[in-house]
Amino acid sequence: MTAERPAERPDTRPAAGPAGADRAFWDGDFTLRTDGDDRPAAPALDPLGPSGSTVRGRDLADLLAPAYRRFTGTG
Repeated sequence: MTAERPAERPDTRPAAGPAGADRAFWDGDFTLRTDGDDRPAAPALDPLGPSGSTVRGRDLADLLAPAYRRFTGTG
C-alpha cells in the first residue's frame, strides 16, 4: 500500500515587486526637478505616433494634437 501524497498547494506568495526604475520610485529613490530648472518638458505627443483610432476617417491623435499644443503652450 502506498501512502498518498497530499495535493500540492499553489504558490500564493506575491510575485517579486517592481524592478529597476520602478523599484527606485517605490523605494523613494528619485529626484524631482529643482525650482530653478528651466528646461522645457518633452512634448508628450511627439513620441507616441498614430493612435490607431479614427474619427470620420482621421486619426484621433491628429484631431487632438492642436488642442493639446494650445493647452501646453507648445505650439
